[in-house]
Amino acid sequence: MYHASMPIAQPNRAYFLYVDGNANNWNVMGELGGPASAVDGHATDYTAPPFGAMSTRRHVRYAEYKNATTFRKVKCIIYTSTAFDAIAPGDTVTVPTPGTATDETYVLSAKIPERIPVPAASFHLADG
Repeated sequence: MYHASMPIAQPNRAYFLYVDGNANNWNVMGELGGPASAVDGHATDYTAPPFGAMSTRRHVRYAEYKNATTFRKVKCIIYTSTAFDAIAPGDTVTVPTPGTATDETYVLSAKIPERIPVPAASFHLADG
């Protein structure tokens, strides 16, 4: 006999307005109703261009939270500079834990600023 298992709670994702340090607007894919949704400064605006691929050289600002018992970490996008500045050491978020009925509390462990490289002017040497 086949028993259907309960579905795993997967995060829903959506585009949110991200305002970088130069006051440029971007659309960034983020977690809908994520752990830091009360403090991340998210808003919707689908007219802004997409942020594009993230890498170690180009990424949005994050807040990283860590659970002291399980040592699990969650990274949350912080969409505005004001929200990023408001986050302080000792801040906590509550995260649902897969497979259990209880949530776990995570404490802020790092604030990771955005990295957006500035294009540099190239120079050309005269031939000869």
